[in-house]
Amino acid sequence: MRLILCAAAWAAVAMAASPAIIAHRGGAALRPENTLAAFRHALAMDVPVLEFDMNLTADDGIVLHHDSSVNPGVCRLDKAVPIRSMTLAQLRKLDCGSFARANSPRYKPSPGEKMPSLDEFLDAVKGSGALLLGETKMPGDDTVPVDRFVRLIDAAVRKHGLSGRFILQSSDYRTTDRMRELNPDVRICLLSTRRYKPAYAEVARKHGAHLLMLRLDDASPEQFRALQKAGLKLYSGTSNKPEEWPRYVELGFDGILTDDPAALQEYLKGR
Repeated sequence: MRLILCAAAWAAVAMAASPAIIAHRGGAALRPENTLAAFRHALAMDVPVLEFDMNLTADDGIVLHHDSSVNPGVCRLDKAVPIRSMTLAQLRKLDCGSFARANSPRYKPSPGEKMPSLDEFLDAVKGSGALLLGETKMPGDDTVPVDRFVRLIDAAVRKHGLSGRFILQSSDYRTTDRMRELNPDVRICLLSTRRYKPAYAEVARKHGAHLLMLRLDDASPEQFRALQKAGLKLYSGTSNKPEEWPRYVELGFDGILTDDPAALQEYLKGR
């Protein structure tokens, strides 16, 4: 039954508009990034894939925020403070929805919006059917224990019955390798594979990846096709330039990651 449900979730996305629209940080050009306001707005638009970022707190909570330190330009705080040095309760006091966003005419602030916990986020979106593309954020100073972090993510995903719809992405392959050991139903997306250009297929095999996130200049059309022929799905890097979207479509990418899923949705409908 578990495998059937997993396949059904991916089949639903495959039946959606191709390529799939991926709301970067929930659609950061439309609503405050990595907040429930953003994710609910994306779901109301029928966006099939939600992208988000995960950090570990001082008391081993998991919160959604892009940077490993609190970004004062996103959440109201005097200066950047490492998330690993703050408790979940302290982080939950921050206003992460009041700031405006320059050059985003359709952006709407959500004053008082909090930094959601992973558990809160999963509970809010589990009834949607969307795929969940979550990134492990590692500060690079060994303050975040890999095994502990991944075990907590796995426990939350299992609690909400979302293993078949969860994709773990990271540039730190220690976290994706550990998740692959703990929960084979969670799919793996490798970031920053351009470090190993052009050995994408070899890196994917080594780390048991199902997806790669690549940019237009990371490979030739023939190389992209070869990767898909090998069974890999391709997601774009963050693309906010409409002039790039036709190229991703022509290359057959499986998903386009963007801050403005509304604009991408309009473009794809126009085709």
